[in-house]
Amino acid sequence: MLTANIKKVMSTNKITAKELSKIIDVTPTHISYILNNKRDPSVKLLDKIATALGVSIEELLRDENISLKNNPITEKQNQINTIIEHLENKNLDPKRLNLLNEFIDLVFND
Repeated sequence: MLTANIKKVMSTNKITAKELSKIIDVTPTHISYILNNKRDPSVKLLDKIATALGVSIEELLRDENISLKNNPITEKQNQINTIIEHLENKNLDPKRLNLLNEFIDLVFND
């Protein structure tokens, strides 16, 4: 769904994977992995992709067969967006950023 939506918008906007990689400042290989379902983009990278393609993250995640209301992906995305908004106003030094990354890894790696 995500990959298909990214490809569809890229095609509509006539943007190649190489062009997209330059716009969002990642390697073409990284974009290739995402487009071939070998790697999931981080929320930050997904936001960059959506912005570069002129759509919202929700549009990239949308599955036409599923209503966005009561969609667990949308709810999770809303929660992630709330966390991002809180963190954007913080100037985390490298030590605190490392601690935050370790905490996130600890929470999500069982």
